[in-house]
Amino acid sequence: MRYDIGVDVGAVSVNCAVLDADGQVVHETPYTRHFGRASDETRQVLASVLSRFEASSVRSVSFTGSRGERLAETLGAPFEVETIAQTTAVAHLVPGVRSIIAMGGQDAALFQIAYDAAGNWSMESFAMNGPCASGTGSFIDQQAERLALAMYGGAFDMDQEKLDRVLADFVALGLTSTYPAHVACRCTVFTKSDMIHLQNKGETLPNIIAGLHHGTAANFVSTMLAGRALAEPVVLIGGPAGNELLAAAFRRYFPSLAVPPRHASMGAIGAALCSRLAGRKNAVDTVLLQTSRGVADEAFKRAPRLVLTRTVFDPDNSPPPPPEAANGPIPAWLGVDIGSTSTKYALVDASGRLLHKKYVPTRGKPIEVVRELLSDLTTALGGRFTLMGVATTGSGRNVAGDFLDADLIIDEITAHARGAVAIDPEIDTIFEIGGQDSKYIAIDNSRPTDFVMNKICAAGTGSFLHELANKLKINIVGEFQDVALAATNPVALAERCTVFMESDLAAHAQKGAKRADLIAGLCYAIVHNYLRRVVENRRIGQRIMFLGGPSLNKGIVAAFEKILDRPILVPRHREVMGAYGVALFVRDAFLRGEKQPKKRHIEDLAAMKVDFKETICRADKTCGNECKLKIYHFGGRKSVWGGDCGRYEARISDVTAETDFFKLRDDMFRRHLDAAQNGAPGPDAPLAGVPMALHSLEWAVFWTRLLAECGFRVIQSPRTNRETVTAGVESMTAETCFPIKVFHGHVKGLLGQADFLFLPTVVNIPSARETEKGLFCPMVQSAKYLVKTALGIPGERIIGPTLHLAHGPRALAAALHRSLPPGLRPTEATVLRAVREALAAQKAFSMDLMDRGREILGLVPETEPVWIVSGRPYNLHDERLSLGLGRLAARLGVKAIPTDFLSLSDTELTGFQGMYWGLGGRILRAATQTVETPNRFGVHLGNFSCGPDSFLEHFYGHIMGDKPFLLLELDEHSAAAGMITRMEAFANVVRENMRSPGLAGVAVTEAVS
Repeated sequence: MRYDIGVDVGAVSVNCAVLDADGQVVHETPYTRHFGRASDETRQVLASVLSRFEASSVRSVSFTGSRGERLAETLGAPFEVETIAQTTAVAHLVPGVRSIIAMGGQDAALFQIAYDAAGNWSMESFAMNGPCASGTGSFIDQQAERLALAMYGGAFDMDQEKLDRVLADFVALGLTSTYPAHVACRCTVFTKSDMIHLQNKGETLPNIIAGLHHGTAANFVSTMLAGRALAEPVVLIGGPAGNELLAAAFRRYFPSLAVPPRHASMGAIGAALCSRLAGRKNAVDTVLLQTSRGVADEAFKRAPRLVLTRTVFDPDNSPPPPPEAANGPIPAWLGVDIGSTSTKYALVDASGRLLHKKYVPTRGKPIEVVRELLSDLTTALGGRFTLMGVATTGSGRNVAGDFLDADLIIDEITAHARGAVAIDPEIDTIFEIGGQDSKYIAIDNSRPTDFVMNKICAAGTGSFLHELANKLKINIVGEFQDVALAATNPVALAERCTVFMESDLAAHAQKGAKRADLIAGLCYAIVHNYLRRVVENRRIGQRIMFLGGPSLNKGIVAAFEKILDRPILVPRHREVMGAYGVALFVRDAFLRGEKQPKKRHIEDLAAMKVDFKETICRADKTCGNECKLKIYHFGGRKSVWGGDCGRYEARISDVTAETDFFKLRDDMFRRHLDAAQNGAPGPDAPLAGVPMALHSLEWAVFWTRLLAECGFRVIQSPRTNRETVTAGVESMTAETCFPIKVFHGHVKGLLGQADFLFLPTVVNIPSARETEKGLFCPMVQSAKYLVKTALGIPGERIIGPTLHLAHGPRALAAALHRSLPPGLRPTEATVLRAVREALAAQKAFSMDLMDRGREILGLVPETEPVWIVSGRPYNLHDERLSLGLGRLAARLGVKAIPTDFLSLSDTELTGFQGMYWGLGGRILRAATQTVETPNRFGVHLGNFSCGPDSFLEHFYGHIMGDKPFLLLELDEHSAAAGMITRMEAFANVVRENMRSPGLAGVAVTEAVS
């Protein structure tokens, strides 16, 4: 008997299969993770397999997989591209298969195959994931590892060998879910953001885990299917195919989907089959795979050795000794920082002296961890202090603050700045790296005047460091820095996301790089990621303080020192600086007499019984999201948490709510919209549907009046809700920005309700100057064609004129007349009259807004700050896309005015006279007006993947110059917590700048993740 052996060396695992002369699998190795040591693991697996068979009986040994080609070259063995290997195997083992969903460690793919008359298969089409590893096996592994502490408690010691157990328990827990929580899986950052947000508001782990898998399947359908229908049979292959939750999530879309036997070894089986069919013969010597056979050191790009020469790094960061209380209990104030991965507390006395501190993992259970910390504090200092006040900060500050009945709840940027300045009033720059986010804060005259947080990538955060240390089997505490500082020749690694940095580390190790040099290189990579992706071109001063968990790592500190060529301040207790800062805030409030002690005992809080029940939110009758709420009972107090919109999160102490000017604009819009339908035809008239997305959120008054005057009844799609988003995302045929996906959802919702769909191609809008083109972006212009193809809408159901709104009534009337259904087409004169009536209605709406805006702004005193919020109408005025920005600003006590209320036509656009984009011209005019008015501050709301914004945001910042401004970028994730943090921090920056208007260098650019 002659055997063919196939070896699949992927990004995560090694799989091996042996086929007999008939192509039957006679041996298959278990799914084996190589943890970055692909050569060693392959050598061991292959040697074990070869020992089972006589050497003379082995006809061929072939390779496939992302790590297999180099190993095949080393051994002189055949290599087969994994797409062909996988498809060959599935077609052989699952006869007649038509669609293959392949999920690998860092790859995801879709293969669609056809057969000729002889039964030979051919690739009909295929798609693969792009440069992001979201939705792959490693992506799910990372989320399981991150939740391990929440699953097993603080005693669990994460070890890579335990990963299979973690994943098994992870899936088993998810299978107990009552409903899948909404988790955006387009990007690792959005996923973590949503999951942390859900944990902090008390969502159960089973529901979060189930939501992760549902989101992964939805992301695959959106990005890979591109609107195509899958021919059956459909199979799911790859290591992750053994995940029951993932298979169940895919069966929501493909009910007959099957997971075939040997699903994890299809690549290996296919490689062997390809060699068998080609008649290849070869032998291999596994000794050649010894890792000592690496390339010379000179082949790697190198970085300088890590050495601390200018920074004072005190290795003693232990808690202070218990305070003496000879004269009775010491009055003390407690600050608690509830972060995404860790929770900290700091207890201070009236002088600001740190009495005690503690730093523990959050474990996804903020309230439970806070209770444990209170017990620890009682044990450590019981009877030595009297608790005067409590304040909270961090991503879980609101829910923990509610539990503690906190006196103050403050964003973490402001808290870190307060603590750092208390330690060293001369600092001008703060670098803070947390578990899931990184922050840069500029300080002028001991006040925060600029800040930024990481945008769309978690590279360079604490979890990034921890995850990679786990992969390399290095203890992040102590051992990591010792190894890094011992490296003599660090490897210069590329800036990469967590998943791909793991690949780079493994690839370099395969080529012979020493582990110590890789760890040192990782220190450099983290610092470069932070400086280039977070700080970018912002001012870096001469007195820099480095905070957060990674600041305890001497290797990271040394990398900052080497790259910036200046000393880095790393004070003791820096890992609890946010808690320390917020403790100082609440102490100051008490000493000024603004707060009074509450009846509150730490022992009672630690022992407090906490329970909850779930219900559905019914607060807004017009909202169709049906968000799940948790009604907590903290002792005798009731507290409500949950929902996507942030309604139950903006709990800001001592702040009087402001008018929600976004709601005011929406009320005015709806009133004019209703008026536009006055005199509409009777019930027998044809019904035209207007999707309330994209340009309709500004021009729907025009569309509605126009259609009504032409003899149509008009129906508008309801407000965007979760179902709208899901329908839109799942119907996409290409990757686009989020507003286009939402537009698809609105159109899909109207398909079964209206006779016709009004889907105009809107090319431009009126501009303030003739030199400006006033164009919409290509995605908005082509939205009709995208949605028609994606949803298969018959052309006869679409009223789709090509409209140049800047070209006047006659041009508009001619275009509309041509597009109306032949049997329902009124005379040209009737259409022209309808256009003029509709333009008058639209103008009345615009003038009403501007009149109201002049009235509102005329009543604002010069000493009161006003936020002028710019953005595209479809971002600003869709509450799902804006995450309720207007309502949140009102709850923060901020007067936030959307630019619709401003008269902008008389404002000169100096330097941008030839502005191409119509909405871009408005945005930059609003910025110009804002920068010229001392008490106005700019906020711009955009979305990820927006081409025009990629440079408009730079123009916006150029116009703003030294004046503070805030850029918010949103996407598919539904967590409002990140935006609330940024808005709170910006409000503080604005207050400080109103006190000291001469401060410079204060561009606050932000993204929500």
